[in-house]
Amino acid sequence: MGTKMLINAEEFAQMNVPETEDYELVEGELIALPSATPMHAKVRRRLERLMEDYCERSPIGEPFGEIDCRIGDDTVRRPDLSIFLGERRQRIDVNKIPVPYAPNIAVEVLSPSETAIDVHRRVRDYLGAGCKEVWILDQVNGELFVHTTAGIRLLAGNDVLESKFLPGFAATASDLLAGL
Repeated sequence: MGTKMLINAEEFAQMNVPETEDYELVEGELIALPSATPMHAKVRRRLERLMEDYCERSPIGEPFGEIDCRIGDDTVRRPDLSIFLGERRQRIDVNKIPVPYAPNIAVEVLSPSETAIDVHRRVRDYLGAGCKEVWILDQVNGELFVHTTAGIRLLAGNDVLESKFLPGFAATASDLLAGL
């Protein structure tokens, strides 16, 4: 029986970029990230543009697409979109990865290959590391889930996503899932 070689976040950060660019570190184990479908990329890009526009109007933070965030001693996750607000944004060294902490809001666009267990684990990791909200966008089913430590909100169709962490931001679920 083989033994898994586990590494920590510091070792992961020191690895060469080609070795880690398509991986996350989860509890010390390198986990391959699946390639995004074109629709996944479109939905993520649309949300990133909406967040960039919002942050230009209300400069309370900044969104970053697909950057590594250290969320534990042996875990580095790469949300599809990380939204850093206030002091967390100000403390980021833009020339260094991983960001040494979780974003205020982590956003994941579901891929067809992800299981419910994978998604639950990811949400648990983000919230446990200090994320205030985790948005899960399910484009296939037209649903958006907003996870917080207090519970889960399900949005679909014309339901409006608003966040107390993003004053003045509002978008319908269908708008966020459009991928246009």
